[in-house]
Amino acid sequence: ENVEIIRRMYEAWLAQDERAVFETFDADIELNPDPEAAWVGIGQVYRGHAGMRSYMASVYEAFEGYRPEVEELIDVGDQVLTLAIEHGKGRGSGADVQANRTAHLWTLRDGRAVRLDLYLNRDKALKAVGLEE
Repeated sequence: ENVEIIRRMYEAWLAQDERAVFETFDADIELNPDPEAAWVGIGQVYRGHAGMRSYMASVYEAFEGYRPEVEELIDVGDQVLTLAIEHGKGRGSGADVQANRTAHLWTLRDGRAVRLDLYLNRDKALKAVGLEE
């Protein structure tokens, strides 16, 4: 069930259905960017719908045409691990950004996402949920 909730959220995101995306998020959702992220503004914790909007605005400000391509959704109980490839172009340079193979770890409660942990390194994400390769 949690995997389907997250699958529908990504589908809504790619369809630019912001209302459906935010219906997936608990009002007090917490987003934790990977501390290894190299660009400005990343590293702080984002809270609530306003925090999610602020984070997403930062991403879209830095990258034109940003989109996650979901490769796999892994059910880990009350969590769903998304293995994704992130695409986009540098807004300032227009250069294609290298497609990064990342992971998004969603924690759900009562059918809503209450936490999102972002990983630039998939191995670290797999280790965090006990699925080291």
